[in-house]
Amino acid sequence: MASSSSPPAAMEVGESTNWTELPPELTSAILHRLGAIEILENAQKVCRSWRRVCKDPSMWRKIDMHNLGDLDDMDYNLEIMCRHAVDRSQGGLVDIGIWYFGTVDLLNYIAHRFSLFPLKISPIFISVKRSF
Repeated sequence: MASSSSPPAAMEVGESTNWTELPPELTSAILHRLGAIEILENAQKVCRSWRRVCKDPSMWRKIDMHNLGDLDDMDYNLEIMCRHAVDRSQGGLVDIGIWYFGTVDLLNYIAHRFSLFPLKISPIFISVKRSF
């Protein structure tokens, strides 16, 4: 069987793909590769169809609040963003990664959103001994 040297029909020169016409399931699979911060700050602002997918509670079952940038250069409040992401899960949250900014108030907020008992956190002191 001879192979054709012409590109597939969707890859014709000058033709472009309209990202807004992707099925929501495919858009969701793409957006799941981003962290919550990137979704809240950028992806949901791309177009209406992406915003609709970003607001779907299934997008927020697993929340990764890891920031890839420098924490000192941020112009936004991670705790407020985390609360917003938790609210978007509408009780369906199964996993959350809070990096470097978790507070007792935030953990209580997360627990309260899922009708769990309020978390009680006591300070834990760890003594580190170094061997030389």
